[in-house]
Amino acid sequence: HLAQNFGSGVQACYRGARWYDTDETKAVVKKWIGFYKEHRAILDSDMVHVRRADSRDIDCMLHVNPWIPEKGLAMVYNPLPIPVEKNLTLPLYYTGLTDTAQVREQDGTPQEYTLDRQYRVTIPINVPARGVTWYVVE
Repeated sequence: HLAQNFGSGVQACYRGARWYDTDETKAVVKKWIGFYKEHRAILDSDMVHVRRADSRDIDCMLHVNPWIPEKGLAMVYNPLPIPVEKNLTLPLYYTGLTDTAQVREQDGTPQEYTLDRQYRVTIPINVPARGVTWYVVE
């Protein structure tokens, strides 16, 4: 739930008496709050739906902003009970990038991709069963 809300750029106020009932719960909450704080500028920017959620394949939303260093952030969700490994095409027109893009998964090493004539890149993705990951575009 936190990954979906923060990954969609939702600025919610969560309240409750038992947020940190265990150390594992506290670690999950800290992880997603840290994610949101690190990527706040791009998560609060415009969003493009790359693939509509239909529970048959991955769901992907791409946050875009040509005026900041992180030009895009793609949130990829896998609702399936099996891992998904495939190629995903990201439409980068609204990122302001025209020739190449540096794309990295989470905090990984960036890889350079050449944009096609329609300002798109195709990246390989591997999302665990019922998992989530994100790709930063610079």
